[in-house]
Amino acid sequence: MTINDNIRKLRLQKRMTQEELGECLGISGQAVSKWEQGITSPDILLLPVLAGCFGVTIDSLFANEISRRYPGYGGERGELLASYEESGLEKDFQKAEEALGEVILHEKATTEDYFNYGLLYQIRFHKDSDIALCYYRKGIEHGNQNRDLFWMAAHQQITNLLESMGRLEEAIAEHKKWRDTEPDCAWAHVSYSNALSRAGHLEEAYAEAMEAFRLDANDCNVLTNAGDLCSKMGKYEEAIFYWDKSYACDSSQISCLFSKAEMFASTGQTEEAIRQFEEILIWLNTHGYNMELEGAHPRQRICELREQLS
Repeated sequence: MTINDNIRKLRLQKRMTQEELGECLGISGQAVSKWEQGITSPDILLLPVLAGCFGVTIDSLFANEISRRYPGYGGERGELLASYEESGLEKDFQKAEEALGEVILHEKATTEDYFNYGLLYQIRFHKDSDIALCYYRKGIEHGNQNRDLFWMAAHQQITNLLESMGRLEEAIAEHKKWRDTEPDCAWAHVSYSNALSRAGHLEEAYAEAMEAFRLDANDCNVLTNAGDLCSKMGKYEEAIFYWDKSYACDSSQISCLFSKAEMFASTGQTEEAIRQFEEILIWLNTHGYNMELEGAHPRQRICELREQLS
């Protein structure tokens, strides 16, 4: 089957006359007639628009079989989306993205197309998130003997990711199980505290943070988590105590500096917040970071805060 035959078949499926198709493309109905007779073929520059008019991919215009066309999907684009949802394969994502992207680019999209385009990326997000969870858990399993900072970070990222997926209760249960299995592990209490805090269970989270501090009063993860939680609860002086102690224990951990700066900003201590962000810039420069990249956010916050003072 040639492109000429496919044009006719697709036009009839759309219940369009040659004149209506020509109007869609900005050409005459007679030109469409010549295509369908095989006398001429469409200009290559018209192919994206032509595919958009029919709601198919450019490749489909040349295919032996235009589409599987299961009626329940309402068209090829819906079927391609369903195929990706089922398989999760990158090649199927690309096919659906191309088909939907073409009609959107050429302003031929329906409301359903816009909805499906958003759904396509939402499906990809969840599939990619499941892959990320798998590798975080593999990292935890692999690093279970040494238990370095990356091992701990993997636990924290699991909470972050599950929260973004609307599965925070799963994170709470997972970290509670770890805490119950290793009640003398400070990091287990920190992870459980963080998950509880994300869910708004602040008093329970605080109790876990304090138990972690009792078990290891000099660990930067324990101290920074306690500071962040205290700030969230409005215990600002206590928060500063934990952040300052965290930085004193390990000056390579800059997250506590950012937390303190934002706490000052949120409580109206603007000048102190500016000073803190300036210290962050000095830290980044001293430790050899790319100041154009890493310094962009602190500089922006300093400008915003100075505007508040003016």
